[in-house]
Amino acid sequence: MKEFFKALLASVLGTFIAGALACFLFFVLIIGLISAASNHEAPGVSVKAKTMLVIGNGMLINDTPQHGSPGLSILLESQKAPEVDLLRAIEAVKQAAKDKNIIGLLIAGETDAGLVQLNELRQAIKEFKKSKKPVIAWIENGSQQEYYLASVADKIYAHPAGEVEFKGLARYSPYIGESLKSLGVGVQVTKVGKYKSAVEPFLSDKMGESDREQTELLLGGAWKKILADVSESRKLSSVSLNRIANSGGVFTPDLALKIKLVDELCQRDQLVTKICSLGAAADDHGQSFRQISLTKYAGKVDFSSGDGKIAVIYAEGEIVDGWGDNYNVGGDRLARNLRNLRGDKSIKAVVLRINSPGGSAFASDIVAREVGLLKQSGIPVVVSMGDVAASGGYYIAARGNRIIANPATITGSIGVFGLHFNYQELAKKINLGTDGVKTSRYSDLFSSHRAATAEEMAIVQKMVDQVYEDFLNVVSEGRKIELTQVHEIAQGRVWLGVNAKEVGLVDKMGGLVDAIALAKELAKKPDAAIIQIPSLYSGRENILQKLLSDEENEDPVFVKAKHHDPALQILKAHLSFLNRVGNLNDPKGVYLRCPVEINVR
Repeated sequence: MKEFFKALLASVLGTFIAGALACFLFFVLIIGLISAASNHEAPGVSVKAKTMLVIGNGMLINDTPQHGSPGLSILLESQKAPEVDLLRAIEAVKQAAKDKNIIGLLIAGETDAGLVQLNELRQAIKEFKKSKKPVIAWIENGSQQEYYLASVADKIYAHPAGEVEFKGLARYSPYIGESLKSLGVGVQVTKVGKYKSAVEPFLSDKMGESDREQTELLLGGAWKKILADVSESRKLSSVSLNRIANSGGVFTPDLALKIKLVDELCQRDQLVTKICSLGAAADDHGQSFRQISLTKYAGKVDFSSGDGKIAVIYAEGEIVDGWGDNYNVGGDRLARNLRNLRGDKSIKAVVLRINSPGGSAFASDIVAREVGLLKQSGIPVVVSMGDVAASGGYYIAARGNRIIANPATITGSIGVFGLHFNYQELAKKINLGTDGVKTSRYSDLFSSHRAATAEEMAIVQKMVDQVYEDFLNVVSEGRKIELTQVHEIAQGRVWLGVNAKEVGLVDKMGGLVDAIALAKELAKKPDAAIIQIPSLYSGRENILQKLLSDEENEDPVFVKAKHHDPALQILKAHLSFLNRVGNLNDPKGVYLRCPVEINVR
């Protein structure tokens, strides 16, 4: 019995010590992770010799670090796509060119990004090619978006059983005006600007002529840019490429090879052999090649050291009143972040990266005020425009010291609209009664149970007119343009970046990297550190989630295929429209929202 108690005591004591040690080690680990988070440092990434850098494979690129896919799209995917922010992606490609362990670059599979983001990534890959390392592309069932990025490669391989898409651009939206009318839902609109057509989907069953006119010009300009980029890379004339797009849109691999969209057809195993012949080592299983994805390799990027700081702050998504969330621009949140930068003595310049079609007029004004105060405090503000920086997106840009846009950026849309819904006719159809009392003449102004009177609509029109005048004044003041001239280029008209420069809304053409370089120049700090707001590692939760996840270290390049479930495609096609309606939360019901977006797919 004595020996039994000794053994029991030893066992209990050993278990206690082991448990205490485990708790201590876990505590040390948590402290280390939190410390890494506070310093915005990515986990270490090691790269073995003879590794191929892979871009694509379902990768999602946003401007904002850890932005994610908006709304219901997260629920429509079987797994979260690997994600990287544009600046880190570009810098990673730049570092890979100098990395002796990276032997080349493979573009394979879909990269989910906007036209301007893809264009900026293409520019980075073009710079990478100066290292003389091979850049090849692999297409299985390639969308037009996929082909646009792949076309920058030295050589494009295609699977003989797949397809290649090159078909041009189109823009179609649901027009639910007649449907709402048949349901008995009333829609009342106030607006300023001949081209301010964002309200048309709620009023009609078809596109208005002014909107058709400007959309044709915008799509034509963006398509011209795509043709020029592909033409330069593939050594095919823009005329020939346009003829190809009009000849079929989707091509068998044999035909794609014949018309020189691709260079060679091969199976997956043959591609592996070709990549290994370029110098890549075989993988641990001997069945593929040694590879690292751009999303993982970007963990090596660190621009946190230097003389002073340049802050890159992001406004990506629709502008909404209040705090917002990860998928839109909360006016209060962005204004707070700008205000904090103004009080930080280590910040020498700010780059405001805008990728927004606008939204709430009130929230846009709150943000624009902070941009102006930041500039007045002596901190230079350089605006970098992404795929779209229009309406409210342009409102918050106008007071910057300099504005840089991509030739295909959608911008301008200087106009205003008010939008109010009521269910008066619907109530009649279903015999729904609404009754009550009020103390004053306008106590139930814009209540949803009835249509507004002509007098009430006039009140709102006056508010909309005032917001439009404020918009004109903000642009006139920020851009140093006469008010009458601003009015001529306003009217809600949308411009491509290249045309916006001609009319004075933009200073120069360029991307995010160019904006950062200009900010350093204005701050006279060529070696400044870069901080991103919001940052990649902004809190302990994200790091712990990453630590505790069961994600594989590295998927083979062929595993992830584009998802073609038709039911999900239908839902996704209408998701942006539903998100747009859900973001209409301006306290006055007045909006600065651009009607046009370009989808490369």
